[in-house]
Amino acid sequence: MALPLVWLADVLRAAGLNVVETPGWKERTASGEQPAAAVGVLEHHTATPASYDNPAPSVQLCIDGRPDLKGPLCHAVIGFDGVVHLIAAGRANHAGEAKPSGPNPGGDGNTLYVGFEWDYQGVDQGPSPEQHGAALTATAAVLRHLGRPPDAARGHKETSVTGKIDPGHVDMDRFRADLVTKEQEDEMTPEQDAILRRLEHELLGPRGPQGEIQGWKTAVGPRTIVAMLVDLVNNMAATQQQNAGGGGLQGAEAIKAAFEAMPADQAAPLLAELVRVQQQRQPAPGA
Repeated sequence: MALPLVWLADVLRAAGLNVVETPGWKERTASGEQPAAAVGVLEHHTATPASYDNPAPSVQLCIDGRPDLKGPLCHAVIGFDGVVHLIAAGRANHAGEAKPSGPNPGGDGNTLYVGFEWDYQGVDQGPSPEQHGAALTATAAVLRHLGRPPDAARGHKETSVTGKIDPGHVDMDRFRADLVTKEQEDEMTPEQDAILRRLEHELLGPRGPQGEIQGWKTAVGPRTIVAMLVDLVNNMAATQQQNAGGGGLQGAEAIKAAFEAMPADQAAPLLAELVRVQQQRQPAPGA
């Protein structure tokens, strides 16, 4: 008889993840009730230092278990490089007794949750960007398969009755917010995604080599649209104060100067939007 989580490999690969199936994972299970009706995903860290050179040092430990706890210790290990290693398709000893958390009830955490171990140390070391991204993708895919909301993703530190701290260096509220964003992005059509990317490019400028927001190059330095609008408003406010005492640019001249400081391909969409807003302000004919 097939174990309840044999679908993990297909679901995770369909989400675009690099998945490694450890030998025998589909038949591997701990003794006890099976997680046939899992209600969420539980995030852990292994407490083992990891690196890009040694990204998943805890795979065998999670298969075999520890002297004080028999394996398997999770359903999948997420390596420092973002590769997902499948450990077990049945019950795993990863959660212990769980208290109610978010929309999930309390009880036997090993039955309630699909368990992901992120392979990193957790105290002096946080997860890598690749690891964090893979965990988001894997968690979203599993929750979608289970028909559960993003809030059903919990950290062990949120369910533990014994004071666990994992996953360390991970803000679970932010993690769940990112899951919501990912769900919205995954539901978009390619055309909608292209529009979003274009708007993001216009608002934030081209991304840096590490994906960081760096804004558009202007005469006054790197600026995003939001930053330039703030500068514009501040300039107009300062102009009004200067005019009260004489001197300084008039409001229209301040706006013109601000636009002249922008590159043409960045100023054009903002100008079009300002024209649209102004047109909406015009009274209808005969009004």
